Amino acid sequence: MRFKRLEYPLQLPSVRTRLETDPEILRREVAAAKNRDAVVVFIDEIQKVPPIMDVLQYLIDEKKIVLIATGSSARKLRHGHANWLPGRILVEHLHPLTWSESGLLREGGCDEALFEDRLLYGGLPGVLAQGRAHRAAELSSYASLYLEEEIRQEAVVRRLPPFARFLQLAALESGSSPNLSKLAGQVGVSHTTIREYYQILEDSLIVHRLSPAGKGRSAVLHKAKYYFFDLGVRNAAAAIGHDRGLLILQKGPLFEHHVMLEALARKGSSRLSYWRNKKGREVDLVVERDGEVTAVEIKATTEPRESDFAGLAAFRAEERCDRACLVCQVERPQKFKQGVALPWWQMGSLF
Repeated sequence: MRFKRLEYPLQLPSVRTRLETDPEILRREVAAAKNRDAVVVFIDEIQKVPPIMDVLQYLIDEKKIVLIATGSSARKLRHGHANWLPGRILVEHLHPLTWSESGLLREGGCDEALFEDRLLYGGLPGVLAQGRAHRAAELSSYASLYLEEEIRQEAVVRRLPPFARFLQLAALESGSSPNLSKLAGQVGVSHTTIREYYQILEDSLIVHRLSPAGKGRSAVLHKAKYYFFDLGVRNAAAAIGHDRGLLILQKGPLFEHHVMLEALARKGSSRLSYWRNKKGREVDLVVERDGEVTAVEIKATTEPRESDFAGLAAFRAEERCDRACLVCQVERPQKFKQGVALPWWQMGSLF
């Protein structure tokens, strides 16, 4: 079967204005293009013109098009009561480059230089395509211009200076359960506003939310963790730069973030969460898939000890646990009483 293709890049003002003025232009152009061949409609930044969703539903229901749509934020669609095409679409998330896609993995291990590079600059293809001399500037521009401009265009933040301050602090807190009241005091806004700011970042796909494990009251009382979608963007937004000295000062948080982002990209049908008990013992990642529960602790250590398994031991004592793993920087797997210390590049075996 041959396909005809119609493209609508809605980031272009001329294309966006044309469809905002008359959404049915889309239907008429499809009718003109369609003969016996299928018509593929590609729409970039679809969230910018919510009214076209009703037209797209009609075209899909009448089997007149194959739709491929991308968007960097679902906020306008979600909060504007737009038609989400229920039952008609398959949602996929485009993550930064995974370990295998970027050439980070090699037989029997990893590319150590590239590994450190990823901790500093992240995995965005456009950034990695730049030479090292230009990557920092590219990421700084993304953090200071693109992110704030996107928020401005979403028309959800009227006072950008407090949001810019929040963005820096949120990046520094990435990977933790933030104290919203403390952040509110530092930014100079209300606790409720900080919660709204995090929702904006989540809706704009800038952060991933990791919810606490469990269904009981104790789980509900625990706060979610947030991870920036890319380490390079996180480092730029936090204004801590990309110098190699960062690998000494923040190796632990960077390593955890690195592993967690790969887990999020690989999760598929798995349910991911984290766990913390009343005594403060914590497990970084709980993977539930096909009826099995795997508890994962993430540490940058190259020499694991029994004490590194304290959180996993607490989890096994209180919850169902089929496997317990410490993802770290050992060269080969090591068996401990409470679980296995696993080289981080072998983490794929957990999914």
